[in-house]
Amino acid sequence: MTGRRRYHPFFALRFMRRTLLLYLVPLVQVLFRRDWAALSTALAQDLVLFCLLAAVSWVMLHASSWELDAEGVLRLRWDLVVSFERTIQGSQLAAVQIERPVAYRLAGACRVTLYPALLPRRQAVTLCLKRRDAALLADCLMPAPEQEVYHPAGGERLAFVLLGANSLSTLLLVWLAMRQSDSAAGQIAWQQLGQAVAWAARWLPAGLAWVLTAWTFLFGASLLRSFSHTVRYTVWRGGGVLASRGGLFLRVERRFRLDRLTYAEVRLSPAARLLRCYPVYLTAGSCSADDPLFVYRAGQEALVRRLLPGFEMPPRRRLTFAQVRGRSLVFLAPGGGCLAFFLLLLLVASWALPAAVPLLALPAAVCALWLAFEAEGLFREGAWPVGRRLTFLRQRRMSLCCVCIFSPAAALRITQSPWAVLRGRASLTFAYPGRLRETVRSIPLADAQTCAAFLERKEPYDPNHPL
Repeated sequence: MTGRRRYHPFFALRFMRRTLLLYLVPLVQVLFRRDWAALSTALAQDLVLFCLLAAVSWVMLHASSWELDAEGVLRLRWDLVVSFERTIQGSQLAAVQIERPVAYRLAGACRVTLYPALLPRRQAVTLCLKRRDAALLADCLMPAPEQEVYHPAGGERLAFVLLGANSLSTLLLVWLAMRQSDSAAGQIAWQQLGQAVAWAARWLPAGLAWVLTAWTFLFGASLLRSFSHTVRYTVWRGGGVLASRGGLFLRVERRFRLDRLTYAEVRLSPAARLLRCYPVYLTAGSCSADDPLFVYRAGQEALVRRLLPGFEMPPRRRLTFAQVRGRSLVFLAPGGGCLAFFLLLLLVASWALPAAVPLLALPAAVCALWLAFEAEGLFREGAWPVGRRLTFLRQRRMSLCCVCIFSPAAALRITQSPWAVLRGRASLTFAYPGRLRETVRSIPLADAQTCAAFLERKEPYDPNHPL
């Protein structure tokens, strides 16, 4: 159909990038011995090494080729000393991702990543192609005619930006605060108490100011990154494929086969609940995007079902203490342990280092919020069949994840500890294609057995099936 074609020259540059450390080898002797007279010799060796690697890259570029035949089968060939060929059929793919960073756009190149449905992420195939070749390959392997199109409006776009940026800044803030507290502890260990108090009184307020400044900068950077992702952003569905396209600095197009979709996930983070806008993340095979596919407002569940036919949310249940009777308190261990640690530091600091109290109060407050969300997971985490889908709720850090499973190849494993046997509870582990796993902890044994029975009689997913 296309004939044998070469990759873009950036295919060879990927090999050159992986060998950058080799250029530092001749300079190591110059750096440690400070023999600056040998610098010219080291640079000459680097030049010879660069020419050698450039020649190897040129040979690799001309020994590699690809071809798309009339049956829609992609053939990747290698002809040098030995011949090697790998075939990929469009029906075997779960997702296709096309990336165009700024440097690639200037050179007319695209980075195409193909995700087979049953293979782990490290076995995904990445190709560097020309822009037209990348568009042709995506349209042949996973055609996506526009039947249902969604463009985020002003409110959805603002929520898209905020929800894509909130988690990074929060985690880095806690990390920086803990690093500052560790620095103060080290001073106490190596200096006398009076010297430590003098040091803390002088430097800790400035350290707190630097933490807040760094947090503001990182939050602004993450906002900028999230905003650039929403520029000219479009989501559409057609031909059994759900696709998205957008971006300013990094233009990304993703296509997901609906019949190969693993699961869809709605993350209820603190920011999502305040904005009443909920991001939807997709996983197909081993392809799991870091950015949400789209964001919908409360009451717009019909939009989700138009783009994702068959999507179901876990059932809403009233929170009662009967739901947590016999449940393991392991839910509260991470947040509770961190909160107890920082409260102990606050108690010690209030006596020995009063200037450190504001610095330690900030991560303590974050840990208290973390513990509150873990307590919610203690009440709400579980798994239930809904309609033709298997759904579950899972608490991850400060987000409550509502997951709807699409993959008919998902498998379950029910495990019980001696304590769980006495309490009639079990942990349910979902295993997906692509070696992905997820565990719902300490749910009623009857619910776990109901999910297993439901999965045994589940029919293959049909995106056109009337619900």
